Amino acid sequence: MKIGITQKLLLGIIIPLVLVQCVIGVLLSFQVSNSVSMMMTENLTAQARAGAEQTDAFLAKYFGAVDALCQSRVAIGVATDQIKTTIDEAADFPSLLTELRSMQQEYQDSVLNVFYADVHTGELVYQDNSRVTTADVDFNTREWYTNPRDRQQTSITSAYVDTGTQQMVVTISGPIMANGQMVGVMGIDVSLDELNQSLSAIVIGDTGYITLIDSAKMILSHPDDSVVGSYVEDAQYSQNMEEALLANQDVTAMAYTRQGNPYYGSAVYMSDLGYEVLGVLPAAEFDGHISSTVGMVVIGFVACTILVAAIVALLAISIARPLKVLTRVAERLADGELDVDYEAKGHDEVAQLGKSTTRIVDRLKVYIQYIDEISAVLDQMSHGDLVFQLTHDYKGEFARLKDALLRIQRNMSDTLSSIAQSAIQVNMGAEQIASGAQALAQGATEQASSVQTLSDTVQELDEKVSHGAEQAGQVIDRLNEVKDQVGVSNGQMQDMLVAMGDISRHSSDIGKIIKTIDDIAFQTNILALNAAVEAARAGEAGKGFAVVADEVRSLAGKSAAAAKETNDLIARSVEAVKRGEEIARSTAQTLGNAASSADEVVSAVEKVTRDYQDQAAHLKDISTGVDQISTVVQTNSATAEESAAASQELAGQASSMQSQIALFHLATAA
Repeated sequence: MKIGITQKLLLGIIIPLVLVQCVIGVLLSFQVSNSVSMMMTENLTAQARAGAEQTDAFLAKYFGAVDALCQSRVAIGVATDQIKTTIDEAADFPSLLTELRSMQQEYQDSVLNVFYADVHTGELVYQDNSRVTTADVDFNTREWYTNPRDRQQTSITSAYVDTGTQQMVVTISGPIMANGQMVGVMGIDVSLDELNQSLSAIVIGDTGYITLIDSAKMILSHPDDSVVGSYVEDAQYSQNMEEALLANQDVTAMAYTRQGNPYYGSAVYMSDLGYEVLGVLPAAEFDGHISSTVGMVVIGFVACTILVAAIVALLAISIARPLKVLTRVAERLADGELDVDYEAKGHDEVAQLGKSTTRIVDRLKVYIQYIDEISAVLDQMSHGDLVFQLTHDYKGEFARLKDALLRIQRNMSDTLSSIAQSAIQVNMGAEQIASGAQALAQGATEQASSVQTLSDTVQELDEKVSHGAEQAGQVIDRLNEVKDQVGVSNGQMQDMLVAMGDISRHSSDIGKIIKTIDDIAFQTNILALNAAVEAARAGEAGKGFAVVADEVRSLAGKSAAAAKETNDLIARSVEAVKRGEEIARSTAQTLGNAASSADEVVSAVEKVTRDYQDQAAHLKDISTGVDQISTVVQTNSATAEESAAASQELAGQASSMQSQIALFHLATAA
């Protein structure tokens, strides 16, 4: 599957972004969850404290009212009157009733009764002057009496239901002290309806509420009226909350259940009253706030991720679009289409890439001009025309190509010129060798004729010697004739010696010429090798010249081989000539001796007759040597003719080389 740059950018950015967002989201959700939990906990605890403060404020004013009554002069005067047998006998009793009535009227919304209990008389009188005595009720069994007595301070009783109004009521009572002894009790019965309404007004979330529990662990305030008046042990609290409430503990957002329903509760214990205020929030709402907040965070992160992804996608598309255009431009360039235009917009890296691509296109167009000119030059060189000029201003690597072409032009021109000169010299040398070989062949022919004449003469001499014995009688008569013939033979022998010397010298000269031919062939082979190397460097343009160089090298090899063979033949011919020359000298000496002896023939005819036999034998040897000389001379003649033919062929090849080199139009040296 091919993945484009857009997909790569999207995958390379969005995937890490999503992963980072997920990690941050999880961490933030965890942090938000903790923060919301702490906030809900703090709110729950704060509302519980607010309920405690309201409860304390509500009851504090009645505590103050009771304390005021207990410290009033009238109440103290009535309580400390030890002479009276009934309350009515106290001088300040009417005033006390007035105070009781005033107090009840002042707090008539919550205060049901205001009363005074006299310890001395055992009477209890209400604001309406109704009375209860110890005969009716044992004061020592009532909290309103025992609490102030035992604590010697204003105290509050456990809550109870007023039989007349069916309201939840508490009694706040305080001692009237004299000489460290309680002599009377002032008290008020306070309805908790107002407090319950105040506590019900406290908002904890949407469904939370305040529960008020007194010192006896009776539930005084609760949204469920069926629970009000019941005790904590009977309210079906889970064990953890029940134990905390019974132990008067402060708790913070404790998870618990009541009647199987989950809640979170914060309890605040009021040590002065022994009351405990429990702030309650259903677990569904408590956890719901956390879930909703975390959900909002998650939604926010998802929305931000989608928004960022959209922005990244737009950026990726804006980056990829010009890159795709550049890709199409590059593909057209790769296909050889240079007539492309691209307008780069902006100043970012992509725009810079576009501008660089435009510069590349312009530069490629210039390179095409370079290539066209170079192709034309190479085509011109392939046709043998080395005269050219490169007109363009070659830059970069093309400058090296230009220099290489110019060097090829110079080197090939110089090499071909050298080969042409060498060919001319080879042609001239071959012609000279051919002329020398022709002369040598003609001389050899003449030598053969002379040797044949010598052979005939020796044969004739042999016949004469053979018949010498028979013609001994005629020796004297013909002695002069023989002497003359011997002289002639001696002269011819001298001529033959001169001819043999000429043959030897000419053979040496031919050997030198053959050596020159061999040197020329070697130099030609070297030049042909150099030409082949230069042709290989020239590539396709030098193929034709490489063929010519190979042909020249082949001809040079043949010339060298022919020269070697000719040289070997001439060496053998020279050796044979030397041997013939020695024999000729020996023959000349013999003839000389014969000529010298001719003067003595007259006196030594008899001896001559005897010597004829010896002469006949010597003449046979001479005849054999002359035959050998004839054979050598004939071989020299044939070798000379072959050398002439090889020289003519070499001259023809040199002429052919000159003709082929003439096909090249060489550049003159600058």
